[in-house]
Amino acid sequence: MSKVSGIGGVFFRSDAGDPLAKFYKDMFEINLGTWLHQEAGPSVIAPFKLDTDYFGPKTNQFMINLRVEGIDDFIQKLRAHGVEEIGEDDEEYGRFFRFLDPAGNAIELWEPPAGELPKD
Repeated sequence: MSKVSGIGGVFFRSDAGDPLAKFYKDMFEINLGTWLHQEAGPSVIAPFKLDTDYFGPKTNQFMINLRVEGIDDFIQKLRAHGVEEIGEDDEEYGRFFRFLDPAGNAIELWEPPAGELPKD
């Protein structure tokens, strides 16, 4: 039987080039365009209402969610870098911090509760 086994990548348009690559390397140790091996478990693909402001400007048609450990350190580093913040939440299923990257893409950091992953 055929099935989807995971998200193979996230792709977006940008003319921010080197500054965007440097931002992801400096903030998250992610080298854009290279393989990132996911260790933490499940992912979700979910629509939001058309009028949501959850991803910031209405021109943003998507948001990338990065599962992290040590969200407070990331938040401190991102604030020191001067990112444009668009939201922060503390929910039963984890902590979230949303901001715009240098190209204006909506990014959300998510730290699940210790030892817990969402269930279906």
